[in-house]
Amino acid sequence: MNCMWCENNQIKEAKKDCYWILPDGLSSVQILQVPALSCKNCGLYLTDEMNHEIDFALYTRNLPTRKKEILYEELINAPYKATF
Repeated sequence: MNCMWCENNQIKEAKKDCYWILPDGLSSVQILQVPALSCKNCGLYLTDEMNHEIDFALYTRNLPTRKKEILYEELINAPYKATF
């Protein structure tokens, strides 16, 4: 696998803590231990696929209320919102 920015082939899998704006647009949550990539030239970053996965999860999953931090695994394993 190559770095998506500089094409360096010496990237490593890592974890990153990120802040994300919630779908209401008024509050944020810190998502801990998100799978990321580490490049010695570009630093630590999330792939586009991971960004989309987190956005989708925030819109479709029930999150604990009033919680300012959540582990990535908790987010992905949270139950889906009832749509009907």
